[in-house]
Amino acid sequence: MMKEASDIERRREKEREMGCIVNLNSAATASLRLPTPTEGDKKERGFCCFPRRRHHRRHHQFRPPSAPTATNSRSHSLTVTNEALNVMISGAPASGKGTQCHLIADKYGLVHIAAGDLLRAEIATGSENGKRAKQYMEKGQLVPDEIAVMMVKDRLLKPDSKERGWLLDGYPRSLSQATALKGFGFEPHTFLLLEVSEDLLVERVVGRRLDPVTGKIYHLKYSPPETEEIAARLTQRFDDTEEKVKLRLNTHHQNVESVLALYKDITVKINGNVSKEEVFAQIDSVLSSLVEQRKAASGSVVA
Repeated sequence: MMKEASDIERRREKEREMGCIVNLNSAATASLRLPTPTEGDKKERGFCCFPRRRHHRRHHQFRPPSAPTATNSRSHSLTVTNEALNVMISGAPASGKGTQCHLIADKYGLVHIAAGDLLRAEIATGSENGKRAKQYMEKGQLVPDEIAVMMVKDRLLKPDSKERGWLLDGYPRSLSQATALKGFGFEPHTFLLLEVSEDLLVERVVGRRLDPVTGKIYHLKYSPPETEEIAARLTQRFDDTEEKVKLRLNTHHQNVESVLALYKDITVKINGNVSKEEVFAQIDSVLSSLVEQRKAASGSVVA
């Protein structure tokens, strides 16, 4: 009996050390109670205490915007910092516009875009716009503005036009075309208008001749053929008559007036009654001045 009492006492002592008390009055109803340990018990018995996690409000720290890079920024001052010129030029038939376009493109490196040449090229390559235009031309109908505008728009969006600048030759021809281009975001820096007297225009057109073999254009007064053989085979366009040219001039003047309403603030009138060298000198003065202004503006933006 004494041994059993001793064993029970030792067990109770061990249970007290473990921090639990077992009611042994009845084996069937034995219960276990886990007392809440005190801070002293925790330190003495080596409790591991895991601190309660507190949720703090997250305060978003202000971060200044990063410097723009080539991939994440779009310049809103492209027309100021880019020194490439965008030029429109208009002139009546036989005003010398084609000659001046070649001189401008050669000196300033602009992409020369003529709507007529563009139309023929689109048809030759069989593009979607070219196919649509061909359907109208085969029926003897005029190509609708919407097709011509899309052709011009696609050409102006090409990389060389954006990088080098463009020279739009004889286009737009109507207010609707000009409005459509403006709607697409194409704005010229200047609109050059070649002014030539009607009498001189009629003389230039009526005296014009074509060599069907070489495709070269001659003029009986200003640029006569080199030989009698060439002169003998020259032909005249059916609409290069005084009556027809005056009708064309009247249509041209009406169209130009409507277009000028949109570009009146940037229109520069060029005297086209003088030699081609003198005409280009006027144009060169206008364009070189524009280039200098844009360089100065680009420098001020960078600074």
